[in-house]
Amino acid sequence: MAIITISDYTHSLGEEIASKASQRLGFTLVDTNLLSDYLFSKGLRNKESFYLEVLKKNVQTQYIKKVILEKALNNNVIILNLGGELLFHNLPGTIHVKLYEINDNTDIKSLIASKRVDYKRFIKSVFGKERSVGRYFDLQLKIENHDSDYIVDMIQRAVELKGITLKAGVTWKALQKLRSIINSSEITHNRGLRSVEIPSFAHPSEKEFARVLDFYRIKWEYEPRSFLLKSDEEGKVKEEFTPDFYLPEFDLYIELTTLKQKLVTKKNRKLRRLKELYPNLNIKLFYGKDYKKFLQRFGIK
Repeated sequence: MAIITISDYTHSLGEEIASKASQRLGFTLVDTNLLSDYLFSKGLRNKESFYLEVLKKNVQTQYIKKVILEKALNNNVIILNLGGELLFHNLPGTIHVKLYEINDNTDIKSLIASKRVDYKRFIKSVFGKERSVGRYFDLQLKIENHDSDYIVDMIQRAVELKGITLKAGVTWKALQKLRSIINSSEITHNRGLRSVEIPSFAHPSEKEFARVLDFYRIKWEYEPRSFLLKSDEEGKVKEEFTPDFYLPEFDLYIELTTLKQKLVTKKNRKLRRLKELYPNLNIKLFYGKDYKKFLQRFGIK
């Protein structure tokens, strides 16, 4: 679920750089060609003129966002010239790259200018923004005498330094929230994402556990729901249980405890009650000693 977005303001190197980066990093390339092929199979009229079809409003902008999002939910992706820097702005597990060049050749300058105008109109149509300003980018690379391999090296180094491949859990959770916003047709490029950050864990042990899950790219949710254990005659909640983590790929709830034995006994009682009321619930309790051994296996003390 790591995401690299590339906005190409060069004459011709952007596609080559994106293709090489996707092959080297093992990421799926999502570009106008992929979207054109997919949307053409769904009824797009002109496969060869994706931007034009969007500007003519022959393609629903929400549908474009949904296709890009579905790709990002299931793969590590490189998104080229599709406004990913806007769609995934402020999202954890992302890096946004801008490629540009200054060329004195009149014909090439004209081509670059035309390309910028097309992209600007696309951004306006899909995201309602005049253009992608500098604050949307983490890395801006000027193409001069550098070959494409050199630029790919720089992108790869930025990915390693930012550690975007180690944030699968929080990235997946943010993407899920973004999908719900898109599905309800309430999105305005990054509405609702400012609050999607690394959660405030109740205990350091939970943060350590999340690090392990992220390292192995295991999707997780932090305290996603509470289970009713006891209510009064009016139906008001008197007791409930909120597991620390939910791993959707395994349909498994995880509860961590580093508490004193007196409090562990209380938690065990709650857990027994939980299993009585929800016999099909899959939940695992990690005790203090077992949890320390677990962390030591991954070099965390």
